[in-house]
Amino acid sequence: MSDAVRETLDRYYAALKAGDRAGLRGVVADDIEVHYPAPEGLLPWAGDWHGFDGFEAFLETLGDHLVIDRVEPISVHVTGNTAITVLRGEWTVKASARKVRTETVNMFTMRDEKIIRYQVFSDTAALGLGLGRLAAA
Repeated sequence: MSDAVRETLDRYYAALKAGDRAGLRGVVADDIEVHYPAPEGLLPWAGDWHGFDGFEAFLETLGDHLVIDRVEPISVHVTGNTAITVLRGEWTVKASARKVRTETVNMFTMRDEKIIRYQVFSDTAALGLGLGRLAAA
């Protein structure tokens, strides 16, 4: 199963980078659940998003606020139908041109070679600072 999971992840990240909706549709289940925890009101894209339309709305909301400048995979861990990727990235906040550098963990759950659950664990403080929603001490 791990080879199929890794292949699905490769296809997912390639489609995401290219903005390829059809490619994403090919690797994301219709009933996908997206979970992005953060303190209430801190990050506009945080929360729970359901179905492929919700997944697209999540990506659109994220894209309304951030430009992905660079994302570098640090490690990938696959166990059964679950994959965890650790990424180092740099984003630019559209409203302020501030740079945010942080590491993020993505956890994927697969079924029939499609992503059915996508959870993102990031440095919400760094993102909140970048968005100007938190003040540096």
